[in-house]
Amino acid sequence: MNKIQLYVLDHDEEYSQRLAAYIRASEFAERMQVKLFSKLELMFEVIENQQLEGVLLMSEMYFQTLMRRTTGLRRMVLSETIVNSMDAETKIPFLYRFQALHQLLTRLQAFYADNTNGEKSHGTTKTCVLSVYSSSGNSGKTMTSIHLAKQLSFRGERVFYLSLETVSSTSQWLQGETGQFSKLIYYLKSSPDVLGPKLQLLKSHDPHLRFDYLSPNDQIREMQEISGEQIRVLINTLISLNEYDYIILDLEASVHPRIVKGLELSDHIIWLIRDDLNDAYKTMALYKQMSFLQNVHFVLNKYTGMQTNDFSGLGNEISFMLPYIPEWKIIRTPQQIWESGLFSEQTYHMFTALLNGKRISISGAEGAVA
Repeated sequence: MNKIQLYVLDHDEEYSQRLAAYIRASEFAERMQVKLFSKLELMFEVIENQQLEGVLLMSEMYFQTLMRRTTGLRRMVLSETIVNSMDAETKIPFLYRFQALHQLLTRLQAFYADNTNGEKSHGTTKTCVLSVYSSSGNSGKTMTSIHLAKQLSFRGERVFYLSLETVSSTSQWLQGETGQFSKLIYYLKSSPDVLGPKLQLLKSHDPHLRFDYLSPNDQIREMQEISGEQIRVLINTLISLNEYDYIILDLEASVHPRIVKGLELSDHIIWLIRDDLNDAYKTMALYKQMSFLQNVHFVLNKYTGMQTNDFSGLGNEISFMLPYIPEWKIIRTPQQIWESGLFSEQTYHMFTALLNGKRISISGAEGAVA
């Protein structure tokens, strides 16, 4: 068996030296040949050779720079914050830096073996539109949306977050230029034929969370005047850019034409429900009127370990449970939003479960919040 050519680009030279020494002194010496790099420009020279095969293992600080560069190497990320990726089809797997080296290398070898043909081409990727919706407020739509966007982008997916709320609180949580949505609305209404180039100029980008976004700030009247047809043009234009794997729609709890059109254009709908009598009634009444929607996944949010209300009237079982986070009962600072690693990880488990058609039963619900 040919050895895996392992190229390690790490800012922590002590760690990479220890990793290389372990490989050479262990059974992995027969499976891997390791080469260490500490300077980005030297790595650029290597990846220009498109005929190379093997693994580029890079520390997280280089992820943003190298994720868009074309290379024949299988890219993986050494992360200090994200636990190990689990899905073999993950585009860019993350490996937790502070685990045992034997476990890290075993996972690396498994990911490489499961993807010997390299990463899938961005140019042939169909953009998937995911919407997060609920029938009443305070259901956690925005929390779920932005944590899902973060989890996907950190795993190498190209993500666009689009809030269609009348007023969105994400303007104070995300880094990047604000107030761009009002300019885009102008072109959406007056010159939709040039919307694509304008989107490229007016979209915001959060450099820390690594996704592009548009979020309304103070365009209350303008958002109320947007038609369903204009939202169709906006979403289709985003798709036509062929730059994103996922577009996440953060929808408000209303039946405004822009919200309904967003639901209609979604490939998957994550419909959040709370274990609350009023929310159960509104959800069943609203879903009955919108039974034409496809791929609706009901997700019980703020789950405390026990369900008291009956949602069987939906005719569609609960697909997943997201945990209740007591620290979010009162938000005092934007930093609080990102402090729950539990919730953030569970949004990704929800995503993989829903898109793979898996369901979490009530009796096994503890597994959804573990």
